[in-house]
Amino acid sequence: MGRPLLASTALLLASLASLASLAVSGTSAAQGQPTLSGAWTASALSEQWSIDAWGEACGPRPRPQGAPGGAVQIQQHGSELSISGAGRSWSTAECWEQMPGLARSKHSASGDARSWQTRCTTPPNDPRRAVVTTTTQATDASVRMVETGQYQFIIQDTTCSASVTRTRTYTLVRREGEAPPAASAPPPVASAPPAASAPPAASEKKPAPPRTCDAPGEPARLEVTPSRKLMRPGERFQFRALVMDAAGCALPTRPAWSIAPGPLASAATVDATGALSLGADAGEGSLGLVASVAGKGVTVAIEVTSPDRYDALLATSGLNEAGESDQAAVAVIAAGTIGGRTTSGEDVGRERKNLFVAIVGGVAACLGFAGLILLRRGRRRAGELEGPASTGGDLGERGGAGADDAPASSGAALAAPAADGAGPVGPTPRARGKICPTCGDRYPGEAMFCGKDGTQLVLLN
Repeated sequence: MGRPLLASTALLLASLASLASLAVSGTSAAQGQPTLSGAWTASALSEQWSIDAWGEACGPRPRPQGAPGGAVQIQQHGSELSISGAGRSWSTAECWEQMPGLARSKHSASGDARSWQTRCTTPPNDPRRAVVTTTTQATDASVRMVETGQYQFIIQDTTCSASVTRTRTYTLVRREGEAPPAASAPPPVASAPPAASAPPAASEKKPAPPRTCDAPGEPARLEVTPSRKLMRPGERFQFRALVMDAAGCALPTRPAWSIAPGPLASAATVDATGALSLGADAGEGSLGLVASVAGKGVTVAIEVTSPDRYDALLATSGLNEAGESDQAAVAVIAAGTIGGRTTSGEDVGRERKNLFVAIVGGVAACLGFAGLILLRRGRRRAGELEGPASTGGDLGERGGAGADDAPASSGAALAAPAADGAGPVGPTPRARGKICPTCGDRYPGEAMFCGKDGTQLVLLN
């Protein structure tokens, strides 16, 4: 019994030792991986759209917008990477998509800093439903980013649904800490090609110029360059803004500039062209510059530092020699973009309101016309009721005048003297009153017509 127990214990200890050695070897291998910090080159951003459902109410169809490639700098911070250059700063802890309202909901990173995945979604109460997943895979000499997005929203009972796939690849040029190629090792002729290839890579840093169109559309995109700026007290800098439509055509629209609230807001001023001036007594800290068009704004980050610390901060900030970022701060304007058409929605609401007012006015006019017809019919019926009474009176008068031997009725005896204007021939009988056949009011016998509605009066029985 003791030998099997010892054998089992030995086998268990051997398994644990094997697992520990594997863990140690894996950790040492991860720690022995080279850093990804250094100079890299980025390929052009590829963007492909797939339209699932898109009616006229959805607005312009999404179009591939992409981005040019160029030289970039990658900095490794623990298990995450930050990439700046080629017109955009980005990190593996966020999604590439910059749709307003989109926020990160899930993120994971491998311990060896070679794999990342980020999921971004819109809030539950946002009518625009968007789900974006950004996956990044890296080796010692390459990084590949793939992002997929699904967008869906409803406008005027029309479902608008589309999906997108974005890809970009980064290739290592020189790792941080590595010495540049020695000039004496290869002959001068061999060192010439690398120098000749440098200018094209530098020229790719500049973003593609906007298109010039004869009939541009509504504002759809606002870009402010640079998105980050390092400044010293007393300096002045001119920021550049560009407004484009959904097709990338430049517009003459100028944004409104303002200083974001903050500790340094009182020490800075900005004019209508985007020229920012710092006071000579401005302290160190962060400052926000806001540019807005059609209610959509973008904030540019400005770091203010003293002249003594400027060079040291510039070396670690990831900015270029001028203290500027190569990317542009972008704001997506509602018109002509996914989830947009705010202006057209307001127009439709105004049209519906006008239509409702017109319908109510038409119904009121019809009711008024119907009431007028009923009123006229009521008066006509009242006139028909007055006709027989008048005829009976006339006949009575004619009978009293023409029948000498026939006894005259009391009505004719009273009506004839009144019509002829003669006084009573014999003893005057007791006068009887009269009544209006329409309203029922009573009058003395000498009255002929009703004082309210003009109806001829009739004798009381």
